Amino acid sequence: MTENLAIDNSVVVNQVIVLFLLMVTGFIIKKRGILTAPVIKGFSSFLLNVTLPAMVITAFHMEFSLEMLRDVGVLFLIASALHFLSLAGSKFLFRGYPPEIDKVLRFVTVFSNCGFMGFPIFASIYGQTGVLYGSIYVMVFNLFLWTAGVTLFTGVKDGERIKTFLAALKNPGIVAVGIGLLVFIFSPPIPEPVFRTLDLLGSMTTPLSMIIVGSLLADLKLKEVFTGFSLYYASFIRLIFLPLFTMGLLYLFGFRGLVLQIMVIAVAMPAAATTVIFTEKYGGDSEYASRVVFISTILSMLTIPVMLLIVQGLAG
Repeated sequence: MTENLAIDNSVVVNQVIVLFLLMVTGFIIKKRGILTAPVIKGFSSFLLNVTLPAMVITAFHMEFSLEMLRDVGVLFLIASALHFLSLAGSKFLFRGYPPEIDKVLRFVTVFSNCGFMGFPIFASIYGQTGVLYGSIYVMVFNLFLWTAGVTLFTGVKDGERIKTFLAALKNPGIVAVGIGLLVFIFSPPIPEPVFRTLDLLGSMTTPLSMIIVGSLLADLKLKEVFTGFSLYYASFIRLIFLPLFTMGLLYLFGFRGLVLQIMVIAVAMPAAATTVIFTEKYGGDSEYASRVVFISTILSMLTIPVMLLIVQGLAG
């Protein structure tokens, strides 16, 4: 038992180092002008609309089992509950901050970088099943992102909530989960060339996502990035408090194994990269949002391995 855990620890640390080096690569090539803003925007669109859906669909291509289908349903309910709890709790965590800052901090509390950074970790440490389970959390993330996330910045009225929810269902990541579930349940024969094409496209997700994250951090002025208590307070909530809270809550309710690990890891990711995009789109303080994403992403290189090791020991 101890020997296996030591091997797992080594794998975890090595994989996080690889992801960090990929992020550094993105940072450097953006600084050198190899990556430009239009190219990064195009890569992001390519990732979200092509490679990530392909990765999700291939993850569902496995032998059907009722136990796994049950786990998928349980994961959906857990992920929904976690998003509801963090959304409700965020109302009380940042009282006293100016409204423009409060919106960013609440958004950071609810939405982790479970897609760009989560999937590479799910895939590299837990393989195909990890991607499958992680995609359920990301599906819930997207449903909340385009409903509650928009509401945080715009104050969408009750009559518009159904409209925004239906629009969220069209997200490529959610559509991919729907297709993947059909593939998993009915096991239709997929021609080898088609599956190989999807598999190759999906394999691009990990390096591309981390390079994009690194490139997004390259435009910040380092001298101004590290000032402000709220940045570290929000990072503490995002990287330490929420994953430990999730870990304790799920353990208390009897969850173990991969279900516990995937949920904790998804929550333990840094602030979502979409924080900056949403803040800029809806007229918030995008410079402040960039600083929160930067600080939490850098600190996550230390906290993610720790959370992984703790939850792996707890999960049994």
